[in-house]
Amino acid sequence: MKKFLLTAAAIVVAAAVYAGDYLTNTNQSIRFLRNPARVGAIGIDGVYFNPAGVTFMQEGWHIQFNWQSPHQKRDVYANYGPLFGANYLNPGIAEADGSFSRKFTGKVDVLMQPSLFAAYNTGDWSFQFGFGILGGGGECKFKQGIGAFEALVGQMGMAKMGALFGGYSLNQYVEGKSFYYGITMGAARKIGDKLSVSLGLRGIIASNHFKGRVDNITFRTISGDIIPAGNDYVLDCKQSGFGISPILGVDFRPNQYINLALRYEFRTHLEVESKAKNNDAFNALAAGQPAFAKYLDKAKHNADMPSMLAFGAEISPLPFLRIDAGYNHYFDLDTKQWTTDLLKDTDELTFGVEYDVTKMVEISAGIQHTFYKQKEENYSDMNFNLNCTSVGMGVGVKVSDHVTVNASYFHSFYKDHTKPQTVGFSTYSRTNSVFGLGVDFTF
Repeated sequence: MKKFLLTAAAIVVAAAVYAGDYLTNTNQSIRFLRNPARVGAIGIDGVYFNPAGVTFMQEGWHIQFNWQSPHQKRDVYANYGPLFGANYLNPGIAEADGSFSRKFTGKVDVLMQPSLFAAYNTGDWSFQFGFGILGGGGECKFKQGIGAFEALVGQMGMAKMGALFGGYSLNQYVEGKSFYYGITMGAARKIGDKLSVSLGLRGIIASNHFKGRVDNITFRTISGDIIPAGNDYVLDCKQSGFGISPILGVDFRPNQYINLALRYEFRTHLEVESKAKNNDAFNALAAGQPAFAKYLDKAKHNADMPSMLAFGAEISPLPFLRIDAGYNHYFDLDTKQWTTDLLKDTDELTFGVEYDVTKMVEISAGIQHTFYKQKEENYSDMNFNLNCTSVGMGVGVKVSDHVTVNASYFHSFYKDHTKPQTVGFSTYSRTNSVFGLGVDFTF
C-alpha cells in the first residue's frame, strides 16, 4: 500500500513540475510572432535575438513594449483496458473492443505576457536592457487530474480487494505555475562598418507554485459496500531561485544585401529553494524519497536553463523585401535535469519573409519547426513535448516617424504521439495559439 501511494503521489508531483515545458521561451516579441526568424534581423527586439546587430540602428533611444496572450490545451487520451469502466461514480467511454477510455485536459490561458526592450545607441556603442518571461509563463490546470493516477488507484483497488473488487472512485486536481523572469543588460560595439560584437548578462528569477490534491479514494465490493482507502494527500509548494549567465553576440554585414548574426547563451545555473505547506500525510510519504525531496519545506534542487546557440541570416534582394532564415540549438543535456536515457539536444529551424507594402505598412509571415529527440520514457501525462510546426503572421504600421504598432497571430501544429502502456495506451496532443500587440518608440 505505502509503495503504491508513493508511486502515485510522484505522478502528481511530476505533473506540476513540467507545466512550463523544458525549452526556453523564444517568443519574446510581436515581431517574432510575425516572423520567427529574427536572429539575423536588425531591430530593437534584437536586444534578445541579435544584440550585436542593434548597433546598426540609428543613434538615439529605441524602446519596445510587447503584450502577448498565449492559449494552450494539453490533452491526454488514456486507455488502460477495461479499468476505467470500474470507476463507479464516473466510468470512462466504452470502446468497441471492451476497453474504456478517458480524455484528461490541461489548459493554460494567459491574458497578458509582457516583454520590454530598450537600447541607447551613441557612436559605435549600443547600451541595452531587456525583460521577458524566458521559461514557463503560465498556469496549467488539470481540473480532472491525470489519467496515470486514476489507473493506479484502480489497480490498487484490484490488488487490495481481489475477487471482491467491484469498483473504485477518487477526486483529484493538479495545478502548476511556473515563471522564469529574465532581466538582461548588455552592450554592443561596432568594429568598423561591417562587424559588431556584444556582451551581456542575464539574470533569471525563478518563481514556481505547485498544487495537487488526491482525496476521497474509496473502493466498492461486488456486494456494494464502500470502503475508504485512507488519507488524503495534499501538495502545496512554492519554489524560488536566481541565476546569472553571460551572452555573446556577433553581427556581420558584408554588404547592403546580407546580414549574418550569431548568439550564444551560456547555461544558467539555477538552484531553487522550496517553501512548502503540504499536509502531514504527504510529508510522511515523501520523507526519505528522492522523488519528493525537492517539494519538502526548505529543500533545494538544481533547475538549470540550457545553453543555446542561435544563427541567423537576412537577405534583402530588393529595398522593400527581406528574407530571413535561422537555426537554434539547445544544449539540454548540459543541464542537470536531463540524461541521455530520456532525450537528446533540441533543434529548431526558422524561415520568414517581410515585405514593405508602403513606407508606412509592413507585413510579414514565417514558420518555425521544432525537433524534439526524446525516448518513450520521457513521455508522461504532463511531461510531454511534441514535434511541432509553428506559423506566424502580422503587420507593422508606422503611425509616425517615432511610433510603430505591431500586431500578430502565431499558431503551433503539433504531431500527436501514442505511447503503449503495459495494458492499453496513452495518446498525447496539444494545441497552441498566441495573439500579440506591441509598440516601438524611437527618439
